[in-house]
Amino acid sequence: MLADLGLLYCAFFWGVSFVSMKILVGVYPACWLLFLRFSVASILVYVFFYRRIHESFRKVFKSGTILGLLLFVAIATQTVGLRYIGGGRSAFISATYVLMVPLIIWLLRKIFPGWITLLAACMCVGGMFLLTGDEMSGTFNVGDLLTVICAFMFAIQVIAIEKYTKNFDPIVLSFTEFLSFAWFAFVSSLLFETRPELINRESLPELLFTIILCTFGCYMIQICAQKYVKPARATIIMSLESVFGLLSSVLLLGEKITLRMGIGCALIFAAVLIAELEPFIHIHKRS
Repeated sequence: MLADLGLLYCAFFWGVSFVSMKILVGVYPACWLLFLRFSVASILVYVFFYRRIHESFRKVFKSGTILGLLLFVAIATQTVGLRYIGGGRSAFISATYVLMVPLIIWLLRKIFPGWITLLAACMCVGGMFLLTGDEMSGTFNVGDLLTVICAFMFAIQVIAIEKYTKNFDPIVLSFTEFLSFAWFAFVSSLLFETRPELINRESLPELLFTIILCTFGCYMIQICAQKYVKPARATIIMSLESVFGLLSSVLLLGEKITLRMGIGCALIFAAVLIAELEPFIHIHKRS
């Protein structure tokens, strides 16, 4: 239950972060912003858990670097893809990772996720379509391809987290993931972006909120929580990010919500409820 609540925390703050990120992307180049987020987050993890990091950093270096690379490629391809497609279309395609996770596990491990899990995953994707489907017209282009790669990388990262947390300290994994992500973002910023202002004071509150709560807090909690939650169920809970993102945009930015969006939100909430009740459904069948 605590792990599920941790993932709910992640979904909430990732959803709310859409508002702060809308402000920050207008101030910083994308890779530089990602470097700031994850470099400062890695420093925070080190400050609080330096003893644990010193004990097992070398053991988890390879695994944590893989997680950082997967996450960086996912976010980078999503960011570049947004140059070619709208935000709603990107959000929907990215959300298909919820369905990819159980299917990839089924393909690689020959473990059938169960009809209830597949139903909940399909409901999540359907809910996302209703939230963002107005932008789904048009032919398939390079932006769509990049965003499909993003969704696939998110799916692989979620599955990899489950694998690595069985053998390694999730806190040290988080630190290594943040550190490697920051390095990839820094190199990309040097290669592809002009040198930006180091810190913009006017956007400092949004930057601190994004770093402390949405990066340091969320990504570390995600890795710790996934030690106790199956990947397919974890992605369904985290899909609430889109609902919280919509609600925060309505409350903070004054965006309007339509009946179609409301049905989409209801579908996603229902999917999460089904995923949460699945263990009890199985117990009832056995009894």
